[in-house]
Amino acid sequence: MRKSRRVLATGAGLALFAAGTVTMFAPRGAQADDQAFSLSQYTSSTTTTVCNTNPVITTYHGTVVVEIPITTLLAGHEAEIRAAAAQGLSPHDSGSFYNSDIALTVSVPEEVSLGTSRAKSTSSMLAYTWFSPNSERTQVTANIQFKDLSWQQLLDIYDAEKANPGQHTIKVQVPYAVGTTDPTAATRLASEQVTVTGKFNFFTSSATPAQVFNFDTKTLMLAESPTDCFASAPTRTTRWVDEEDGHDLQPPKTGPNFFQAAGIPDYEFSTWELSSDRLTGIYKYKKAFGTLPVNGDDPAIDTDFKIGTDENPPTQKEEIHAENKDSLLTIENVVHLNDLRGGRIADLLQKYDETPNAFDDIALKNAHLGFTTQITLPAQLKFSDPSAISVTGLPQGFSAKTVAIDGQTATVTVDFDNPDQITTIEALKDAMAGLQGEALITIKKIAFTDSATADSDYTIDHLTQGIISVDVEKQLGVIVIPGQPSPACPPTMGDYDTVEPAEPRSVLGTVFDPPSPACPPSDIPFSAGWRQPMTGPSAGWDEAPLMKHPLKYTTSESHPYVTRLSFKPGPTPTPTTLTPSVPPTPATQLAKTGAITGGVLLLAAGTSAIGAATMRKKRS
Repeated sequence: MRKSRRVLATGAGLALFAAGTVTMFAPRGAQADDQAFSLSQYTSSTTTTVCNTNPVITTYHGTVVVEIPITTLLAGHEAEIRAAAAQGLSPHDSGSFYNSDIALTVSVPEEVSLGTSRAKSTSSMLAYTWFSPNSERTQVTANIQFKDLSWQQLLDIYDAEKANPGQHTIKVQVPYAVGTTDPTAATRLASEQVTVTGKFNFFTSSATPAQVFNFDTKTLMLAESPTDCFASAPTRTTRWVDEEDGHDLQPPKTGPNFFQAAGIPDYEFSTWELSSDRLTGIYKYKKAFGTLPVNGDDPAIDTDFKIGTDENPPTQKEEIHAENKDSLLTIENVVHLNDLRGGRIADLLQKYDETPNAFDDIALKNAHLGFTTQITLPAQLKFSDPSAISVTGLPQGFSAKTVAIDGQTATVTVDFDNPDQITTIEALKDAMAGLQGEALITIKKIAFTDSATADSDYTIDHLTQGIISVDVEKQLGVIVIPGQPSPACPPTMGDYDTVEPAEPRSVLGTVFDPPSPACPPSDIPFSAGWRQPMTGPSAGWDEAPLMKHPLKYTTSESHPYVTRLSFKPGPTPTPTTLTPSVPPTPATQLAKTGAITGGVLLLAAGTSAIGAATMRKKRS
């Protein structure tokens, strides 16, 4: 770092004050635009386009050249320099190396790569130049430093050189390059800009500069008169297909180059194929979960649906007649649990038995094994007691999760008790083996409603559906990204003022491209190299994905049994016969006198009793 010479500067200032010649400098760190010096006038560039044919790559090379006459730059600050010289000030201390007097910065777009910069001085005022690039290699600053002399000594050199400014310069050359395989990107990059800025740090001591003079900003086209490398390129076709049957997994694409492998859900990359004319590239994929049966339903369940009445036990018949409207019904639904293991789940387990190794990388989560039964009554029937429903006969490890009546529908759901234990196909197979025997669903106290009528057929809807659902997961293989096909081309050191072409960042090729070429001579601009893309099962994905696939296999009743239910009409009432009226008899006349009234009442009572008995007999 610069060392302070504040004591000497102060002493010189006092001496000048005594002599009556004090010069005031601007405060330290003051910023100003250097209107007297135009950086743009001394900045230029050279550009060229290099075309590669297979794959088609456009590479833009360029070199920024800044050549500044030092005396021209300092001419606008001659007064400040002479004042500093008169005070005996110095921009440097002996051994100071880290603060630049002149800084020139070249910036390029983020896709562009800067090469090895060069600087050459023909002025005796300058000591050396060092370069400080950023980590992304998109910006570099040339730090130019005066010799370790006082301002008076530098002023003497300045006076000697200013007569021939073009012979005493600092020349900075910064090469850059960028390549692309995309025509749209090539057009965009050609119109991008390179910027050059700079500043003069006027030091009068070893610390912060007394003043900073900023130069104007020069902008340059990244590529002047670029060549269209894609104009004569052949058309290449890229396909992504299922290796089993060859169907396209996504629409084919065409362009001057082949496209990259794509990440396709439920598939993993398998291999690739290039046509004999080298114009069609085919990526082949295989199903990540093998040949798992597709989701769907199979009519594989048989149930015994029985209906009973107060007078008869539950039975499975086409017609059941209750004795009357007050009869209560009982339903028994027998589910044959072995049937739940049929259909697609049986196909899956068979594939597992045949090729168990094919399922090694597959994990299972969120498993459900069981069945659901729904029984729905017509409007003329009702569940008179919602608690009169039960489930029996379930095997160990299974239980009823739902047993409920809601309005006209009764629902029973049975599931596996420990789904977290099912993490592999083998565990799924073991759990499925427990589905044996018969489960019995019983619902009692089903009654006819007021709207029911005799001799009318009513049917009860019922459906039992087995459900085997599980989330299948598979972690694809790790990403495989091969390194560069050859080491980065090393620079060849030539003359100190010779700038070598920048090495562009390599572009991503495809598996269909030939190997990247060897390094050309260092003084010849060359096309961007290309690196091989990621291969392996995860090709096309940014990172190795965890594949997920929901499986849901259902089994349902193939022929739900239909029973017509009715009740018999009640007995027909016998019409009442009325006795015709007769003229009064003597007895009646006697009754008027009250002589035999009691006997007549007894007879009437007896007659009424007989009539009542007769009616009961007819109704019985």
